Amino acid sequence: MSQYTSSDPRRPAFNREAARSTRQALGMRAEDVAATMLSAYGVQVTPLTVLSWESGDQSPGERELTALAGVLWCSVGDLMGSLSSVHQHRLARGVSAFDMALRLGLHPSEYEEMERGGQWQLTDRQAELLGDALALPLRARLDINGQGAELGELLLRAVTTRWQPYVQPVCKLLDLRRARVSGILHHLHSEYQDMVGTVDWGGGTISMEPGEEGRAFLARLVDLFCARLDA
Repeated sequence: MSQYTSSDPRRPAFNREAARSTRQALGMRAEDVAATMLSAYGVQVTPLTVLSWESGDQSPGERELTALAGVLWCSVGDLMGSLSSVHQHRLARGVSAFDMALRLGLHPSEYEEMERGGQWQLTDRQAELLGDALALPLRARLDINGQGAELGELLLRAVTTRWQPYVQPVCKLLDLRRARVSGILHHLHSEYQDMVGTVDWGGGTISMEPGEEGRAFLARLVDLFCARLDA
């Protein structure tokens, strides 16, 4: 699946193939899409812009994406690619910032500031409500509930020393089954040790200083763990 994933978390991810195939299935030309976006939604773009979205040279903004979905008779989520922020997940679900703020018991401006800056100050209940309302994956939930840093520290210790003592702490932190966590930690530990090697020290083993590959692996530990948990 070809998709454009913006590096800007405030800009919608865009699935260009979905947009093109949906337009073609409706028998619409780029000229038809541009004209209807203007007449029905007041969004002015050129046919060339529509084609540039489909080619991946550009991506639509939030207002443009909403209008495009309306013209193509589909949901905004149908036209989105990989989602990398709470803002993008909310947009894909068709939930306004105002409605999300009400669900969480927050002032809309307070919610928008947290979403825009990615700095979440929520109670455990609010974080749970937000995650459930937007069906957030684990990686995004860790960002809003503040557990990402703690998980990262546990994973770092697990792969650089012995992984077994950290199974229970990870299970407790994330409320996960032991068997699932054990398998992932074991594999992450093995992969890292293969990169850096170990030395004996006081009856145990410690990892040697990692090279560039090892440092990159450690920097992605939380992402790797979440991806394998979701696999």
